[in-house]
Order: sequence, then structure tokens, then C-alpha cells
Amino acid sequence: MRQCHIQSVLCTLVVPALLVAGCGQCPTDGRESPGDKREWSILQALEFRHRSVPITGLESQTLEGYEVLVVPGADNQQRIWIMLAPRHPPFYKQVPEGSYWLARDEVGQLARKHKISSTVEQVLRSHLRPEAK
Repeated sequence: MRQCHIQSVLCTLVVPALLVAGCGQCPTDGRESPGDKREWSILQALEFRHRSVPITGLESQTLEGYEVLVVPGADNQQRIWIMLAPRHPPFYKQVPEGSYWLARDEVGQLARKHKISSTVEQVLRSHLRPEAK
């Protein structure tokens, strides 16, 4: 009778707890997920291919179904690549790190002409060029 009780406890409490704990270690969706890695690799590939190409203004490119915005860095020397609608967290991806400025009307046009996630739009709006007084 006691052995039956121990087996019952193991089956109803311990085994499910181990399964749940084990699944907590499985990569699902987020940093290090296959989707996240794929999105970063798309940005890195575009950045590598166009590293030596000068930039004069906003550009957009599509690779593997992802639309990517290219903006001049604040120093006007580098291209900054921003994925407009990432499907996997984090929902803002930019390569390389760096500052950039956008005009208010540029952000508005981007939002009207392109599919942009709300997170990306919010970040783009945080990079508005200071208004001249």
C-alpha cells in the first residue's frame, strides 16, 4: 500500500514538475531562438554586403521577406540597418549600434508606406532630429 502511494505521488507531482522545469530550459521564442538568430543574420548579411557603399539618404531593402530600413548614421559615415517588422523578440533590431536622426515627416512617410511594428515606430520617433529654433 505504501509503495503504491509513493508511485502515485511520483506520477502526479514529481514527473510533471520535472517536465515543466525541463521545458523552462528549452529555447522557444526570444534571444537565441532560431527566429531571432535568423533575423540578426539577415541584418548582418545586408550590412556586410553594403559596408563600403556610401549612403546619402533613407533607403529600404527586402531580404527573405523582411523589409529593412537603411539610415545614415549621425556621423553620415555609416549605414544603420533597422528591421521594420521583426517577428521574434527583441522587436527592435539594428546593426551596427550607433546614433541616427530622422525628420518628423520621414517617420510619418515610413509609417504610411511600410509595414512597421509599433515598437520600431516608437524607437524611430525617439530619434527625431531636434527642431531648429
